[in-house]
Amino acid sequence: ENIMVQMENGKRAVDAAIEAAAELRTPLLTASLTTAAAFLPIFLAESDVGEFTASLFKVVTITLLSSWIISLTVIPLLCVAFLKVTQQSESFDGPLFNGYRRVLSAMLRHRSISVLVTAAIFIVSLAGFGLLPNIFFPPSDRTYFKVELELPTSTSIETTADVVTDIEQFLRRVASAGDGETADVTSWISYIGYAGPRFVLSHNPVASRSSYALLIVNVPTAEVIDGLMNDLRAYAADRHPDLDMKLRKIETGPSIENPVEVRLSGSNSAHLFSAVDELKREMDRVGGLRNITDDWGQRIKQLNIRIDQARALRADISSQDIAASLQAGLSGLQLTEYREGEDVIPVLLRSSTSKQEDIGKLESLSVFAQATGKSIPLRQVADVEVAWDAARIYRRDGVRTVAVGAQIDSGVTASEKFDALAPWLTERQQAWGDDIRIELGGEFETSAESSDSISEKLPIAGFLILILLVAQFNSLRKSFIVLMTIPLGLIGVVIGLLVANSFFGFMTLLGVISLAGIVINNAIVLLERIQTEIDNGLEHGQAIVSAALQRARPILLTTATTVLGLIPLYLGGGEMWEPMAVAIMGGLLFSTLLTLGVVPVLYSLLFRVRT
Repeated sequence: ENIMVQMENGKRAVDAAIEAAAELRTPLLTASLTTAAAFLPIFLAESDVGEFTASLFKVVTITLLSSWIISLTVIPLLCVAFLKVTQQSESFDGPLFNGYRRVLSAMLRHRSISVLVTAAIFIVSLAGFGLLPNIFFPPSDRTYFKVELELPTSTSIETTADVVTDIEQFLRRVASAGDGETADVTSWISYIGYAGPRFVLSHNPVASRSSYALLIVNVPTAEVIDGLMNDLRAYAADRHPDLDMKLRKIETGPSIENPVEVRLSGSNSAHLFSAVDELKREMDRVGGLRNITDDWGQRIKQLNIRIDQARALRADISSQDIAASLQAGLSGLQLTEYREGEDVIPVLLRSSTSKQEDIGKLESLSVFAQATGKSIPLRQVADVEVAWDAARIYRRDGVRTVAVGAQIDSGVTASEKFDALAPWLTERQQAWGDDIRIELGGEFETSAESSDSISEKLPIAGFLILILLVAQFNSLRKSFIVLMTIPLGLIGVVIGLLVANSFFGFMTLLGVISLAGIVINNAIVLLERIQTEIDNGLEHGQAIVSAALQRARPILLTTATTVLGLIPLYLGGGEMWEPMAVAIMGGLLFSTLLTLGVVPVLYSLLFRVRT
């Protein structure tokens, strides 16, 4: 655009290309580096989201620097070769320029009012953030979902396999209901006893255990997933009442087992589980939550073997003898390993009747004495007691902690449910006192940690941007003017998200951060042009208006091309990328319009220009 303007003023194409490139090379480099610096906190973030977004900084930096090099080499070459411009005097008499000149003149005459009105619009836009739904990472639109099955702890692998077989029968009936193209299920894979490989970055496999199974179910379209999950949930609840089933769409961000989770900590187990029961009832009353469970699992029956050391000593039986005999009689004692190619198969010694063991048979289990080679019944050296206890015990900071979590229904956000639970938790905290400590987990905690990890690095980016601006302008006042354009982008972000009926999430936050680096580019080239006009002999007031008119077209063209380039991301990026595209497009549109008026006004105020 600058080359074209200089050619219209009568310069040869080669001279116009050289002068335009020389005039803009430093401002364009500064603009590119400030944009890249805005992405730096994303790269430096020390949280799980760094895995997902760290590459943005690298890609943006390389792309911008490559674009800067091309703009100073290839673009001038192409302009000299192909750009044909008719010589004409510089004119800004069109309807657009005349309207802009009148608006700008009015703002310069009423500078204080212009600044106050802009500040008021910004404050109102901040209040608009409260109207936006908050979703950390939306579910993906992938055409498959996870089915996690958790049976009571110590359930045998055979029993778990039987449950998986029954679930597969349901899936098989659904798959056979269509003709292959219309069926709601196309295929599935089952992992019994472990959580399979990490097939996507957001899948964190749990530790292997016999009571766990995972199914990955493929469907023709993502639209059928919600209905299929509801049918599968109802089927499992009817057939397997002791089964804890979690059906989850594949996350687009870090894996969060339960979007809504509240942790209760306390040293008194009775008080702790009383509070846990109260919390579960309240979560059920709130509605919109399902699979309300705690991480300690269902209470299980335990057989405690109380060894009478005096009797065991008289029979020459050691505790190791008893442990080995129990293992052989119940789960199996590994004797050796059998190798078949690359596979290593353990060989176990186990009682043939171990599946049918009851307490009576357990008490009559033969204990083999290594010292004497004799066997005696277990009841002669130990007593067997039955007790019910927690399947697992978790501690945080050395204190027993129970995490009560739940999945959310479609159309419900975790932030809404946290807001619904907050008053009740505040009230119960006063009733429970210091015996119980409450902490919020799930999506609330992960979102806060991710946002904090980026916020901690924002001062680094801000300092780098300030250094670049001071180096460019050699003026703190001009640098301040440029930085003041950043809040203008937030006005458009809120309006854009509200108009698009979108939400505020982590990717939206990335869009806001990246927008900060983009919107200052317009201010940089505008201030640079004002200085050029002053150096050419114009009075400050005339230089402001002249520079604004000259830079209006390239600024608007740059904004328009950026917005148009983001439309495919808005239309085809899905729920994950759509808010980010909306935030950048809306913020850039409004900040551009405001920058063309606010930057000249701030310049005239800070440099005391008479208007």
